[in-house]
Amino acid sequence: MHFWRKTSDPDVLIADLTPYGQENINPVDNGWYLTDSIVSPNDCRSVRDTPCFRYRLAAYLREVQAGSVSHLMPLPDLLLSPLSSLSEQLRRRSDELRSRIIRANHNTQFAQTVPELADFRRATAGLIDGMDDDSLSESFRKTVQLTTYDLYAPFIARFFEQPCKASAIVDLLVPGLPDYLARSSSTSGRLPKYFPKYNRLSKIRSSNVRSWTISDPLRRRTTAYMWYLGCDRMHIEDEDNCSTTTIYLSGDSAVVKRMDMYLDPDEDEEKMGTFILDHAAPYATGFITKWRSFLLIHALFALGSRSLESMIMVFINTFVDMIRHLDMEFDTVVDCIANGTIPDLDGIPEFRHHLEVNIVADPERAAELRGIGRPSSRPGWCGHVWPNLRSVTAIASGSFASSVPLAQWFLGSDAGIYSPGFGTTECWIGSSYSPLELNQFKLTNNDIIELLDISKDDSTDALAQLWEVELGKRYEPVLTTRDGLWRYRLGDVVEICGFDPTDGVPIIRFVERRDVAIRFPNVVVTEEELRTAMSSAVLNMPVKVINWTATIDDRSLPARIGFFVELAGDQVSDLSRAPERLLDELSRLNSEIAHEVAIRDAIRKPTIRLLRSGTFSNFLQLKLDEGSRNNGQVKVPVVLPKAEYVTWFANRVVQEF
Repeated sequence: MHFWRKTSDPDVLIADLTPYGQENINPVDNGWYLTDSIVSPNDCRSVRDTPCFRYRLAAYLREVQAGSVSHLMPLPDLLLSPLSSLSEQLRRRSDELRSRIIRANHNTQFAQTVPELADFRRATAGLIDGMDDDSLSESFRKTVQLTTYDLYAPFIARFFEQPCKASAIVDLLVPGLPDYLARSSSTSGRLPKYFPKYNRLSKIRSSNVRSWTISDPLRRRTTAYMWYLGCDRMHIEDEDNCSTTTIYLSGDSAVVKRMDMYLDPDEDEEKMGTFILDHAAPYATGFITKWRSFLLIHALFALGSRSLESMIMVFINTFVDMIRHLDMEFDTVVDCIANGTIPDLDGIPEFRHHLEVNIVADPERAAELRGIGRPSSRPGWCGHVWPNLRSVTAIASGSFASSVPLAQWFLGSDAGIYSPGFGTTECWIGSSYSPLELNQFKLTNNDIIELLDISKDDSTDALAQLWEVELGKRYEPVLTTRDGLWRYRLGDVVEICGFDPTDGVPIIRFVERRDVAIRFPNVVVTEEELRTAMSSAVLNMPVKVINWTATIDDRSLPARIGFFVELAGDQVSDLSRAPERLLDELSRLNSEIAHEVAIRDAIRKPTIRLLRSGTFSNFLQLKLDEGSRNNGQVKVPVVLPKAEYVTWFANRVVQEF
């Protein structure tokens, strides 16, 4: 097996890698190619940025560092400005995709009625079928206004009317009925957002591909796949109440993985007691709704498999939470491995049979685990428990970056953390570009992404096309999608890192959410500033931060920034130096804070309130109980959005600095 980098030189070999089992190869334009022999890149097939690839790449780099191979693999290049020839190719491809989306969705209920598309309707009335891609795209760029979720909300609300009639939602955003309603994680504290997803199940059901399932709990299990797959069912009635159509309600991460693995929800029940591919835990484990139980059952089956090579989850904090729960309940879990039993946990009675038939008593493995000890007993614990573990694949940028140091402490030096890409409930934004970067993504070619210059007014005049963006500038992605969004403002801020030399597509990094900040009368502190300050403040301190969040601490005046922090370990006294470090770092990052400190001493040192162990894991369960239901997709906000959350955290404080 060989990996090539797409270049003008057909003889640039990236790596000569050993074969690795059966792989699920899907075409993704991420610039990497897979072949079975040394051939021209023109004869290669695209391969997704899989954990398998990342695992082999990381192993190869370690071999280079150890001197066991003689040449260093080149990593993806970045252009500092797009080549004119590539810009023109990118423009043509973008116009073709944009036209395809417009032609498919312009006759829907949404597109034919909302005021924001009125100018577009007038400019293209009766002409769309005869317009070429350039003309149609130009009309779109000149006439379609920016949209936000508030514009879509009245249309989405029709799905929740009782009874829900097919006529109210057919051809709503896209022709036909959706297969799924994808539910956001409601990190902002507001109600979840819902986005219809179309033409997903038809691709699964029309394909001959099906996920490979086996029923043998003794076979080699190499992947801990900690991904929630549950979904609810909505029944849509026709006008005569004679028949119903089922639409599935779930988190978008579940929709994405079902598509990846060809998992039809109508076939879930027959798979519950089986294993998908090389997964360590039975299929039923992916449907447990209680967070602690979800983590511990996954940990039980993963711990029972010494041959584990990779772990896959949505966010890296899932890995840290699993290890932390395992640390607290290590003896119970190891006893279950020794005796071949399933512990009594909330939320598993309906799945118990499927779990019990797939766990086999292994006293020898249990004895080995007791000899190693619990996770907190040593750095690099995972390497002792799973000698072949090489990768944890999870989103680890943005607010999740704070979990990376502790995750790496548990993993040790033989396993790396790798990002699958940048995804949102609205659409997939981009795939990971460099295998060694957790926050570097190549923008997708599946939907149209324009970029709104955040230094300008929020209008279409501030929009830049992909071939017009500038290195180092910050933008808000604006989406026009196959699922019926029209110039939808995402609310994230990204920065341009460079351009792919193969096709000119921008490479971005996530910066922050636009609407997340702590606001004082004369000072605004952004999400990025809070994250950077916290990371710098605890750098080189002997503390392991599990997670943190921030709020305005107005218990005394003048108000100040307050941090709620949960630590792993007992080095609590070292936090006493953190408030001063935080203020110094915030003053360096934010000139308004520096001015207030220097002139009026109006900004005081932040407070740090230390939380009892398990607080953030309990908060995720709180969010699930509130109705999020996106197990594994729930996020801890950088800034707490509701006073009730501030009170909830304050009631769990054990010490203050």
